[in-house]
Amino acid sequence: MNKKFTTFIVVIMTVILSLSLVACNKSSESGDSATVDNTATNETETEKKNIRLGCLAYSEPIIQWIKEGLEPYGYDVEIVMFDGNQLPATALKDGDLDGIVANHRPWILTFNEENNCDLEMVQPYYFYSFFGIYSTKHKSLEEIPQDAQIAIPGDPTNLSRSLIILEEAGLITLGEKTGQFYTVLDIKDNPKNIKLVETEITQTVRSIDDVDAVITTAYYITESGRLDPKDYLFEDPQNFDYPLGIIVRSEDLEADWAKKAMEVLRTDEYRQKFNDHYKGSYKLFD
Repeated sequence: MNKKFTTFIVVIMTVILSLSLVACNKSSESGDSATVDNTATNETETEKKNIRLGCLAYSEPIIQWIKEGLEPYGYDVEIVMFDGNQLPATALKDGDLDGIVANHRPWILTFNEENNCDLEMVQPYYFYSFFGIYSTKHKSLEEIPQDAQIAIPGDPTNLSRSLIILEEAGLITLGEKTGQFYTVLDIKDNPKNIKLVETEITQTVRSIDDVDAVITTAYYITESGRLDPKDYLFEDPQNFDYPLGIIVRSEDLEADWAKKAMEVLRTDEYRQKFNDHYKGSYKLFD
């Protein structure tokens, strides 16, 4: 009896010890998993708090305001400046930036098609610029002579927009659009035999003293110091159809930083900063 009883006790103790080891092992595995998950969560949170935003020279103040406005929320914004119109969107597409303030929305939609990407503008749209025909040589459209040279932006959306402006101003007549955008090949009638000089949009205004007129934004006119932005020969009546604002990859449209940035920019304080800085060369949406 004693030997059987002793054997029984040994078996019971062995089972209990085995169960204890299994429980400890599971607890250890659970703890390791929790540690990994917490680390991943912390890394994600850190990534979301460090934002890289790109801009051109004209939009650098806006990015600075976003940086200021997001600091109280714990965001650290790094500003990356570019000197070419297409460079910020390319960097955003490639994942090198979290957002940009650079190009108007129709331009971005064209960029998406040409680069097989999906960039989009955060709503509500923030501001818009107005395109116009400007000249340092002529005081009215009627003064533009035969064989005049007019410098225009050469990228597809802004070239098309410029042709529409010239038609609305009565200087040319466009035929049927043969592609997504108007090109010089779509000009049906050009009674003054105007010669169009295609330029990079940020450089168009530099030609203003070398040509009869330019089609550019009021901002670039202001920056050039050559004319008052209100001294245009003709203003594009469709300016509000070309909104500007924060552009992100589509999956980040609802990102917390982007929402907070727009809330900051639309406060009375920052709307006043915008108007004081740009002095009418850009206009805010209501």
